[in-house]
Amino acid sequence: MHYSSNELFHWQTQNSARPDKGKGLSYVNHKETDKKILLFIREKAKNEFGNSLGYVFIGEGNLKDYNGSKPMSINWKLSEPMPHYLWKDAAKLSIG
Repeated sequence: MHYSSNELFHWQTQNSARPDKGKGLSYVNHKETDKKILLFIREKAKNEFGNSLGYVFIGEGNLKDYNGSKPMSINWKLSEPMPHYLWKDAAKLSIG
């Protein structure tokens, strides 16, 4: 995943997702089916002591665009800008 702005979230689906059926289609049609996409992030899976880290809710996403299949690359437009302290760290991850 990468972040090009604090209002846009780029995500790559599971390898089996495709835009014409199953999960992939549910992402593409989420507005028509009244499904809300709620986005959570975490910097890494475990801390320096090996403990699992929690996720942080960054808001609701609305489909901006997508491309590809198996996996799909999806850009979600966030309903609220990502807080600066989260976006600053997330932006570092996207280029690191």
